[in-house]
Amino acid sequence: MSGRGRINFHAPYLFPVLRPGTTEFVGGAEVQQAAIARGLAARGFDVSVATCDYGQGRRVSIDGITVLATFPPHRGVPVLRFFHPRLTKSYRALLAADAEVYYARCSGLQPGLSHDVAHWRRAAFVMAAAHDDDARRSMPLVSNPRDRWWYGRALRGASAVIAQTERQRGLFREEFGLESVVIPNLVALPEAPADAGRDGAVVWLSTYKAAKRPEWFWELARRLPDRRFVMVGALPPPPLTPEAWERSREAARHRPNLDVRGHLDHDRIHDLFGEAALFVHTSPAEGFANTLLEAWAHGIPTVSATDPGGIAAREGLGETAEDFDTMVEAVRRWMADPARRAAAGARARAYVASHNAPDVVIDRLAALFDRLVERVRAGRARTT
Repeated sequence: MSGRGRINFHAPYLFPVLRPGTTEFVGGAEVQQAAIARGLAARGFDVSVATCDYGQGRRVSIDGITVLATFPPHRGVPVLRFFHPRLTKSYRALLAADAEVYYARCSGLQPGLSHDVAHWRRAAFVMAAAHDDDARRSMPLVSNPRDRWWYGRALRGASAVIAQTERQRGLFREEFGLESVVIPNLVALPEAPADAGRDGAVVWLSTYKAAKRPEWFWELARRLPDRRFVMVGALPPPPLTPEAWERSREAARHRPNLDVRGHLDHDRIHDLFGEAALFVHTSPAEGFANTLLEAWAHGIPTVSATDPGGIAAREGLGETAEDFDTMVEAVRRWMADPARRAAAGARARAYVASHNAPDVVIDRLAALFDRLVERVRAGRARTT
């Protein structure tokens, strides 16, 4: 059998990243998987993606990646739609991939289906965490007992488990008794950094939903009226509502220093960081937020409610503020010290260049997939 290996990514909402403009919602996990898929395809892997049907056709090719349509998002009769079209069309696409390694990045039903097909095909299954809660036995992100059962089964049967941080690796070991390998998220470095020392804006980039605590940012703008604040983000898909977006826009009407904007295509993210002096991240729980990496890649320091892996504190890339009053004072200090921002921004850019650059991360993933492909081919050869 020739070729470096056939890899399938099961990511229902990945298509809008591969073809921008399809929809305004693009999640961090999808951005990561699109970059990884492109990188592996460029290294000679045969890469496919099983993703929702946005009208692109059952099987199309984008950037050297075979895109296999599953089901139309958010359609169908409740309860019945689980069986058809979601279950039937997801299995159809996964089977059509005929991969040697199946990869899923989240908890819930999605890795369960990928694991099923990998088992039927005598292929390998890789489970990658997208959030700290993916490594918790209580599975707080998965409410449906059916999906919890499917996810637990997939974890137990995984050929490899990938953690984003040492914290997640410890959680997988403590909560599930599973060993995992730490492979960090990747981020592309822009050609030139932003100037964190300039009199720029405090920026926020996320999804407008309650879990991200956008109200912290509105209140920051009220408490620090002499600073400019810019919010940018997408509206979440159903069943979530646009309430947080509407409340953010209402807050901006009462705060002249607060600018609330909608979706920004990922390939224009440099426009936002080009006007930034400091990035603020308000979400209380994450895996490793892409937006932190994006800020650091642009040379912008961060004030964040979380510090995955303790990197910001250890490397001097910003500050952690777990409660709101601490965040207010942290933003006040950082914005009053241009030299500190510039120095921290330079350290941040240097850190991600050595630890999170696409070539660095994809080389590690490619080595893992090479080993799994070799194992799968050897196992199939023994039974033929």
